[in-house]
Amino acid sequence: MTKAQTLAALGNQLDSFYSLEQVIKIVESIEVGSSRKITTYDVGRAIDKVIDWMENNERDVFSLGDAEFEISYQNQLECTNVPLDIDNIREALENNFMDFGETEDDVVELERAENEL
Repeated sequence: MTKAQTLAALGNQLDSFYSLEQVIKIVESIEVGSSRKITTYDVGRAIDKVIDWMENNERDVFSLGDAEFEISYQNQLECTNVPLDIDNIREALENNFMDFGETEDDVVELERAENEL
């Protein structure tokens, strides 16, 4: 909830509608220019970090132990499938993108304050 939204909500209520505790909670939930804007530069930098990690850790990107091979015509050995190690890729993505999100506790607390209005 922004400061303008909070002031509008308070202005539309009766003078004695809110307790002191409720007003304090509402005021504490106001975001005053502290919310971080995620720019395309931030996202691009995070993507670059993941790509760099993948290039430098190829053995962790692929599940080499699960690679599949076939013997083809003229007895040539062909690699037919090398699965990705999704857990390692997920970890690399989380390490670079989780800082952009809000924690669940922050979201729940904000929703609770809004519901008290």
